[in-house]
Amino acid sequence: RIRTELDNPVYAPDFERVLEQPIAASIAIDPDVRLVVTEGNYLLSATLPWPVIRELMAEVWYVELDNTVRRNRLVARHAAFGKSEAEARRWVAEVDEPNARQIALTRHLADLLVDMAGFEDDER
Repeated sequence: RIRTELDNPVYAPDFERVLEQPIAASIAIDPDVRLVVTEGNYLLSATLPWPVIRELMAEVWYVELDNTVRRNRLVARHAAFGKSEAEARRWVAEVDEPNARQIALTRHLADLLVDMAGFEDDER
């Protein structure tokens, strides 16, 4: 719709971390916007509907981040949005980490691999 509806804004969802839910139509994309950057862990997945969604993207990049830095950031983010540190660590270990391993298997399908090694803070 962003490519075809040129006379009116297209509304896209956002993810509300406090609620842990997507919120429909919370981002307005005006017709004159030339570049839309989105994120999605499964954009390179072979499981439906992701290949169909991938075809709608001009490019999909995979951002490679040190595992320790990634886990520390995830724990901090979960804690910032209300989980105790123990709950955040459990969530990262049981949910985020299996997802990260699955997603990493598809990085070779990306149009560009962005290696964050040179940009990372010393968070290890």
